Amino acid sequence: MNAKSLISIFSQSVYHDDQLIRDDQGLFMTASDAPSAPANSERPAVRTSLNPSWGNWRQRLRLWSGLILFAFCLSHFSNHALGIISVNAMEKASLWHYWVWRNPVGELVLLLAALTHVILALWRTSKRRTLKMPRWEFTQLVLGLYIPWALIPHVSTTMALNKNFGFLPTYHQMLTILWPDRAVSQSLLLLVVWIHSMIGLHFWLRLYPLYQKLKYAALAFAVAMPVMALWGFIEGARRLALTKDVKVNISSDQFAWLSDVRDQARSVVLGLIVVTLLAILIRYLLSLTARKLTITYPGGLAVKAKPGATLLEISRMNDVPLASVCGGRARCSTCRVKVLNGREELVEPTSAETAVLARIGAADDVRLACQIRPQQNIEVQPLVAVKASAATGEHQKDAYHWGVEKEVVVMFVDLRNFTGITEAQLAYDVVHLLNSYLDQTSAAIRAEGGYVDKFIGDGIMAIFGMDSDAQTGARQALRACKGIEAVMKSLDAEKGPQFRDSIRLGIGVHMGPAILGRIGSAGANGGLTALGDVVNTASRLETENKAHGSFLAVSQAVVDAAGAELPGAETAEIKLRGKEIPLQIFTVNRLDTVLVPDG
Repeated sequence: MNAKSLISIFSQSVYHDDQLIRDDQGLFMTASDAPSAPANSERPAVRTSLNPSWGNWRQRLRLWSGLILFAFCLSHFSNHALGIISVNAMEKASLWHYWVWRNPVGELVLLLAALTHVILALWRTSKRRTLKMPRWEFTQLVLGLYIPWALIPHVSTTMALNKNFGFLPTYHQMLTILWPDRAVSQSLLLLVVWIHSMIGLHFWLRLYPLYQKLKYAALAFAVAMPVMALWGFIEGARRLALTKDVKVNISSDQFAWLSDVRDQARSVVLGLIVVTLLAILIRYLLSLTARKLTITYPGGLAVKAKPGATLLEISRMNDVPLASVCGGRARCSTCRVKVLNGREELVEPTSAETAVLARIGAADDVRLACQIRPQQNIEVQPLVAVKASAATGEHQKDAYHWGVEKEVVVMFVDLRNFTGITEAQLAYDVVHLLNSYLDQTSAAIRAEGGYVDKFIGDGIMAIFGMDSDAQTGARQALRACKGIEAVMKSLDAEKGPQFRDSIRLGIGVHMGPAILGRIGSAGANGGLTALGDVVNTASRLETENKAHGSFLAVSQAVVDAAGAELPGAETAEIKLRGKEIPLQIFTVNRLDTVLVPDG
């Protein structure tokens, strides 16, 4: 592991999981777990902040013990960085470091934190039914198992010799011991400890909106800190070796004693690691003879599993996609599923799961896959899509295989008076005009990030915001409208004298939650489309252009989300079937004065 590896792991985690974090803040919601729309609005309320759960008591203990250990490492590594200046600077700063951590209270807190963190990590690992997990989680696990083993010689030298023989682990002494024979192993240990810490901190803090704003500054800190610490360590040790002949205050007998202590401690740690891994193996072997149950997913996919594993583990073992931003710690809601059958057989939610489900307003049939351990056959519906770019299994290649509900912007485009325009025209001219209109309009939609859902005769349905948030989708849709207006003018200028009537288009744009999924008997091979009230409303808005003689009819929800300005637009209210409150809309004839913010 090196700084480049840290950048790769951290930046990929930011990229692949950023969308899922936004999803957990309310952008992916289903009718069953979304909050009700306010009485005075057409748009459902969308949460823009998240108050993460702290999990159960074991998770809280592990978190706090990890934070204490990180505070120690940050202090220690910052002290190392002063070696860039001089060894004397390192020694002076170490007085403050030892004042905090080497007094009886500090040592007790540090020791308890280390034991707690290691024991809980081993306990959680031993409870696993599979080692299939995301790359970041596997990396953190392997590094976490390596750290106690690699750290024992350093801890033995700095603490055991001090307690038993009064050895003072000053920087002059320690740098002389470590340089140059042990410099590589010590540098590797520093990097491993730091990367393990950064992965843990990132996957804890990323659930907080403030961290999302500061994540790139955090990435810069995560890279800069170990670079500075290693630079200081190497520079200080190199200078010391060149300028001073420091006598190490450890006798040969003390070194022999230290070697025995190190070997004994490593034997204990190795034994604990082996026992932990054996627990996983034994569970696996026992499961081979245990009865099987069936987990049924949408699309007729059914997998066999053994009782005891969580639904998240079962899904991972069978390459079935389930999102899990927090790594199965009941601190997010991205692994939530709707239990279609078998809910009565599940154990009641724990306090941690209950807190998460209550926070998102989930219905009684919604559970967290990381917390439920099926004992009988169940049928589930995943509620959050997994990003296709992060998928590895066969079922994970299509993010919309299961169908998800997400707030999107839907657009309908229609060619006005197509029958009158093409009446008595040659078939070739009609087909050429229609294809030219459909091709150019689709290109304008795709150029702004939209997805062309389908062609309906001389009409087009498009979706914006599928791969981003709805606000971005609203801006993309309005910019696409400008592009479509340019297409309309170009078609009208080039249509030829055989077409007497002008080419005129009408566009309707609305925003709201829609079900996105592959529709068709072939599942993943079916066409991706949007279903829901937002689709019907967008189609209705497109027809409103006829009544207002306008080019664009757009709902106020889209304009507000995009932060757009529509000078000269007419405002109107339309009554929608089944809705008590009229929908506020804007109608526009020309878009040259419409202002849409970037983004």
